[in-house]
Amino acid sequence: MTAAIFFAVDGTLLSHTADRETVVERGLDAVLGEADPELVETYLDTLDERRAALDPGAERAGAEAVAAAVDGDFAPEALTDALREAEIAATTVPEAAPSALAALAETDHLGILTNGSRDRQTAKLAAHDLDGFFETVVTAPAAGAAKPDPAIYEYAREQVDADEYVMVGDDYEADVEAAREAGFVPIHYEDDGPSLWGALDALI
Repeated sequence: MTAAIFFAVDGTLLSHTADRETVVERGLDAVLGEADPELVETYLDTLDERRAALDPGAERAGAEAVAAAVDGDFAPEALTDALREAEIAATTVPEAAPSALAALAETDHLGILTNGSRDRQTAKLAAHDLDGFFETVVTAPAAGAAKPDPAIYEYAREQVDADEYVMVGDDYEADVEAAREAGFVPIHYEDDGPSLWGALDALI
């Protein structure tokens, strides 16, 4: 039986050592010296608004909003790069995940299913040497729908021909309930629960 196993990125493949407000503050500080807290809010409000509209350029829109707010003479790309580096620096990989993914990739089709942008998510995975395990990347902008809308799962199913579809994620509504509604086998990942990665590594 061929299985297509999709994973969430944040909170599942990657753990975060800082909240997103802190990460954005660090990125802004790297470019602006010391960022006003209101600029953190400006960036995040714009990011959330553009993501809700399924804009693949949401991060750039956030950077442009900050640049406009400070009348800055820096390129938005400098800020998006700094924010990306700050986010990467604030992520870690569960210890047993790489070996479990390597074993799964030998027999199953592995994919990413995320509401984030393709560039941002794949950059984070590449920084931790995880990108090579995944053959398919499904994003909300490409699918025209974001989790918990089951339509993103239907889109993922169309991208891969498999006998069984599995979703592994930490968000119960988005990664479990919505996946089940779309006919996926859901696996709920809990960072503070029993080690899913350790169990997979031991069983495979």
